[in-house]
Amino acid sequence: MHQTPQLTMPTNQFNTDEIIETSIIKKLALITVLVYIFLIPWGNVVWDGFIRAFGIAALGLSALVIVLHGTHKQYSLFNLFFLMFGCWVMLTLLWSPDIVRGQDGSSTIIQLVAVSFIITLLIDTKDRIRMAYQAYVFGACVGSAVVFYNYLHGIEAVWGRYGMRNYGPDGVGIIIALGVPMAAYLTTQYKSVLFRVINSIAIPICMFGIFLNATRTASIVAMFGIAYWLFTHRKASLRIKVLLMAFFISSVIGVLAFAPTASVERVFSSGKSISSGTLNGRTAIWRAAILQWESSPIIGMGIGSFRQVVSNSHIEITSAHNTYIHILTELGLIGLFLYLFIILSITYYLLNTSVNHRAYLISFLLVATVSQLTMNTLYDKEMWFALTMLAIHAHKMSKHSKLSV
Repeated sequence: MHQTPQLTMPTNQFNTDEIIETSIIKKLALITVLVYIFLIPWGNVVWDGFIRAFGIAALGLSALVIVLHGTHKQYSLFNLFFLMFGCWVMLTLLWSPDIVRGQDGSSTIIQLVAVSFIITLLIDTKDRIRMAYQAYVFGACVGSAVVFYNYLHGIEAVWGRYGMRNYGPDGVGIIIALGVPMAAYLTTQYKSVLFRVINSIAIPICMFGIFLNATRTASIVAMFGIAYWLFTHRKASLRIKVLLMAFFISSVIGVLAFAPTASVERVFSSGKSISSGTLNGRTAIWRAAILQWESSPIIGMGIGSFRQVVSNSHIEITSAHNTYIHILTELGLIGLFLYLFIILSITYYLLNTSVNHRAYLISFLLVATVSQLTMNTLYDKEMWFALTMLAIHAHKMSKHSKLSV
């Protein structure tokens, strides 16, 4: 008896429901990472640990994405050197004289390495790069609004300056300053006039927040972002240039007019601080740090050791107020070279990008690296986010990438 053949699905065919489910998880992981980025400039104001909670959620979802989808092969030399740097930090814990601080510091670095990897995993297209930048710019604007709120209500941080709760006074200025070149870049990335205008307005908002915070380093490095923004309009018509100049001048006047006199005077005292040779007392700290480093130049004194070792020079402080000197003291020449290789890996890729991307990446890199000359940002989420985004952007837009434009 003739039987009608029955159609059967191949055993290797993907289940449609499974595809939809894994796709949802991947989108949820991306959304969680973007929220994490948005919270970096201001989230700890709500609760000290709010950002970390979203970071943990992002790590968990990303781990699930890797299990379900695997990982791409778009990691760069930056990721390799950052991983090596994290391993070296862990190793120096063996000879650190301050185990408690060392454990806290090494734990933070390992978490930052993990977060950097998941950002690289999920921010894997040009559109997502733009989304990540936009999330941070919106966060920087919220941070500026918090600083403005504290100014209106007379809530000072220290020394007559205005900041945010659970953030260091100097750190607030750098957090906001990092948003300036990002906002400038985004003004060139949208077809929508509305989003171009929004990001243009974000620039003076961030500058106002920096002036209220009165961080001299931040006010200086933010100029690299402003310079890039002006560079993007070098080929514009005369009418557009006039309008932009009018917008720029009115923004400067507005910032100076509404910022408190003490804050403005402190910002413009940068030249005096530099010419005096003390940099607000930092040079004494640096001399003490270098003196202690000389006793263990290759491997350093160990992670978390800074406060204890500089106390030998009768200085009681936990940070060198200079990332490079802090790393040199605690992690030695090996640690400093690994950190410099991280920065050089970014430079290697950005030099192979188009002129427009290169100009942006150089301005952004200058904001990040120059600000570290007067601040220790070794454990700061915003700085490692900035370096990670620089690496992702430079790598994907380099001439060796399929995304190159």
